[in-house]
Amino acid sequence: MAATRSAPSTCCNGSSTSADRPGRRPPRRCDPPCWRPSSRTRPRPGWRRCASPTRPCRGPSAEGSVIDGTGAAPGELLTELRRRRDERPAAVALRTATTGGGHLATWAQLHEAAYAVLSFAATLEPTAPVLLIVDNTPASAATLIGLTAAGVDVLPVEEVNSHLTDLLAPSRNPGVRTVVGPARAAGTQPAGIAFLSYERCRAQPDQAGAPRAGRLGEVLQLTSGSAGEPKIVRHSLANVWQGGHTYRQILDLTPADVVVAAVPLAHSFGLVGALTAVIVSGAELRTTQRFQPGRLADTLAAEATVLFGTPQVYRLLTPVMHRRPTPARLRAAVSSGGPLPADLGVRACAVLGVPVRQFYGSTETGLISYQPDLDGELPDPSVGVPAPGVRLRLTRAEPDDPTGAGQLSVYTPTLFHGYLGGSGPVCAPDGFYDTGDLARLDADGRLHLLGRKDTFVNVGGRKVNPTRVARILGEHPEVREAFVFGLTDADGEQRVHAAVVLGPGTDRADLAEHCRARGLAPYEVPHELHRLDRLPRTAMGKVDRQAVIAAVTAVPIGSEV
Repeated sequence: MAATRSAPSTCCNGSSTSADRPGRRPPRRCDPPCWRPSSRTRPRPGWRRCASPTRPCRGPSAEGSVIDGTGAAPGELLTELRRRRDERPAAVALRTATTGGGHLATWAQLHEAAYAVLSFAATLEPTAPVLLIVDNTPASAATLIGLTAAGVDVLPVEEVNSHLTDLLAPSRNPGVRTVVGPARAAGTQPAGIAFLSYERCRAQPDQAGAPRAGRLGEVLQLTSGSAGEPKIVRHSLANVWQGGHTYRQILDLTPADVVVAAVPLAHSFGLVGALTAVIVSGAELRTTQRFQPGRLADTLAAEATVLFGTPQVYRLLTPVMHRRPTPARLRAAVSSGGPLPADLGVRACAVLGVPVRQFYGSTETGLISYQPDLDGELPDPSVGVPAPGVRLRLTRAEPDDPTGAGQLSVYTPTLFHGYLGGSGPVCAPDGFYDTGDLARLDADGRLHLLGRKDTFVNVGGRKVNPTRVARILGEHPEVREAFVFGLTDADGEQRVHAAVVLGPGTDRADLAEHCRARGLAPYEVPHELHRLDRLPRTAMGKVDRQAVIAAVTAVPIGSEV
């Protein structure tokens, strides 16, 4: 990524800054700390009033306050799990609802299962990553913790994921030789790829393998593919551990909490924000294998105190909750995975009894910002203030723009280590990463997102890669050209559109069947298909996106596929 070194910035009170991270420019810290009266951050003893009218320090949000790790070495999730077992062995750690009943594990049981996986993992090929199908059950969580503790690099994916076919294809396989998942997934992997069930990974190995000393495994995560085909991001367990403590600190999680995650634990939001935060705090986690609004409403009515969801989750949950009493114990609701429309936030707050707080981040960076307790006017159009340890930088495309909008780069304590198989720097020389978002900061230091440079489609919090969908459409023998993009409907939700140039005798149903046969998930199959005689192009030969959109919106949109 091309980047230039920016001019050094000064702290808001003009004081000196200190380096605490060798080899990388550290976060700027005011000494002594300061605060702004207009912010929601309360002053602490010894803090001074901030002297800067334009660059609020905001105390811990901008300074990177120390996060209490409760004594565990960074990255030692198994150590944290052992601590929970010793403190409350019989307390419920993770409960997963299924159509046939459910799964439950206490802290003692979860630790025992993870430790059994640790022992078995020594028999696996030491240099090959393992693809782990995460179905939100305690067995999948224990397998993830045990494998990474044994030094295995793990690529978690949700059970229903169309990228499985691509990931395991010979031309795209990142080195995976083994797939681990629920027993029902056996036989879905291609020839030459071994399959192990969760149960097999907890069995005593036939022969002892060599221990993997001195290394913890990495967590490998798929990006949304917003700038092309998805990439695989490399995160250390220390990043995951740090991220969990950040969520724990922001949400003030304790063993008395019951966290409900209506999101896949394979995704960063669920893995770090829910699962890891629960492990480091001792709270109980409740999940489901398949999202059902009615079942989620029942869970909230019981003992839930914190809810994790996407905008689509809140959109589907709100009508159901209109017929239910307000959850008695719910104290926090968090939304991530895309912008939360203002009207949806108001409706959700009315039925949940608490405002829905937006959390903003990415697979590469981890959490960037969050909305603190929303005790002011609703809805809050921002994505909140910087998370602990995060620094923001806006590079203005138009110096005279009165809004102060610019390209957002960030420095986070959970920044990824690079892309699997990639080479070259991923950050600027000073450690900042270009998010690809356009943003501005308001007078209170809150971050407002204005758009993206890329073109991914956000369908209910799930990122659809238009490049990949267009590629699969183009593999149909009668598709001459294809261009895929997203448009927002009247409800504020994005839908996948495809403009295609077709040969004779091909209809929308043929293309829909082709997409499904190639493994696209239902939300990835184009919702709307537009047949054009040709795709408009620029003088350089590239498809003219704006001309395509103008062409398909000037006439009634075609039928859904």
